[in-house]
Amino acid sequence: MIRKLESIKDNTLVFDLEGFITAEEIQLIDKEISAKLTEIEPINMMVFINVKGETVASFIKEFQLGIKYWNKINKIAYVADHKNLKIVVAIDNLFTKFKEKYFELNELEKAWDWISENH
Repeated sequence: MIRKLESIKDNTLVFDLEGFITAEEIQLIDKEISAKLTEIEPINMMVFINVKGETVASFIKEFQLGIKYWNKINKIAYVADHKNLKIVVAIDNLFTKFKEKYFELNELEKAWDWISENH
C-alpha cells in the first residue's frame, strides 16, 4: 500500500510504502509527481519504506518513473529500518541523475535537512 503524506516543504512529496507494492500503486506516485510538477520544478521526495516485496511490474514502473522524471527530481530521501536498503540506495545513486540517500527512522530530522540543502 502507498499513501501520500503531508509534507513540511512545498517542493517535497512524501510517501509511505507498506506491505506488497503493485504497479497500480506506483501509478499513484506518477500522478502525484506529475501534479506537483505543474506547481514547482524540480521536486524532492521523501519515501518511508516498510515493504515486504513488490511485483516485477512495479519494479519496472519504478525504473520508468526514474527515466520519465530524470531532470525533474532533485533528491529522494529513503527513510527505513532496513540496513540492506542503505547499500541498494548507494548503488542506485550511481546510476541516477538525481541524488538519493538512505536514512534510519531515527534520522528524520537529518533527512529533512539534507532535502533542504541547495546542492
